[in-house]
Amino acid sequence: MDINQLRAFITVAHTQNLTQAAEKLFLSQPAVSAQIKALEADVGTPLFTRTNSGMTLTRAGEVLLPEAEELLQHKHRLEVFAQTLSEDYIHHARLGLIHPIRADKVSRLTRSIVRREPGVQLHIQYGMSGEILSRILAKRLHGGFFLGPLNQRTLQSVPLEHIAYSLICHTDDESRLRSGLPRSLNDFTWIEMSGVSGSHKNLQQFWHRHKLTPKKQIICDYPQAIIGLAADGIGLAMVPKHSAQAAQAQGSPIALIDEFEQQLPMSFVYLDEYGQDPALALLRDAVQEVWQTAPPVSEAA
Repeated sequence: MDINQLRAFITVAHTQNLTQAAEKLFLSQPAVSAQIKALEADVGTPLFTRTNSGMTLTRAGEVLLPEAEELLQHKHRLEVFAQTLSEDYIHHARLGLIHPIRADKVSRLTRSIVRREPGVQLHIQYGMSGEILSRILAKRLHGGFFLGPLNQRTLQSVPLEHIAYSLICHTDDESRLRSGLPRSLNDFTWIEMSGVSGSHKNLQQFWHRHKLTPKKQIICDYPQAIIGLAADGIGLAMVPKHSAQAAQAQGSPIALIDEFEQQLPMSFVYLDEYGQDPALALLRDAVQEVWQTAPPVSEAA
């Protein structure tokens, strides 16, 4: 029994799928399967029941899983502690941000982190929710933000707030759009983000809920460009309400269709394995300070 076998076991237990586990571990599927078989041989009993739909834990597997997870957490704590013994040690903290977070909160969060640990080397990465999640799972980030519902066993989630999303269009199109809601929404081009964004699934559900089948979509993963395209009359978009209002205040000719405002949950997420990591604790405490003391904003995040 070695640490790689346990890591493969945990990953398969969480994904319930050898192919997905192999992708997360950056290994081939036969390699992961061999590690599971070797671990089962060491334990002396099957850990998974293999079915056409995937891999489910046996009773023995369910008992072993929390022990294996605790061992990996302890290994991670030991590695972090060992790094601090070096004379050249620098405390790194890697944080994943998503674009819907307001700029003032990013500034407050950064100040809180640096105030708590003046010597920290803070790395801030921007991305869409799916990108941030992938980097967290790949251990390239200590923690980050995620937009939308999330249910994954390897992750811890700290609920923070709901972000308001507004449907926007060019002001010249507002009257035509409003004249036949919701069916009139089918007559416009939609500007949307790709599937790795937190808002993508919500938009698909919005279309389904209102029985919409838009005939044309434009995929754009740059948030400010989406508002700019809508302001140029190219199409409709669902964007953070505070961003749309800021664009209006700067003179952009966009209208907010308030009837279709959406509320998306945002959380701070991190791996279970990082639960006791000093860098994660630093980020988590700063996030909770900023969001718990933030003045309520009814229309946006």
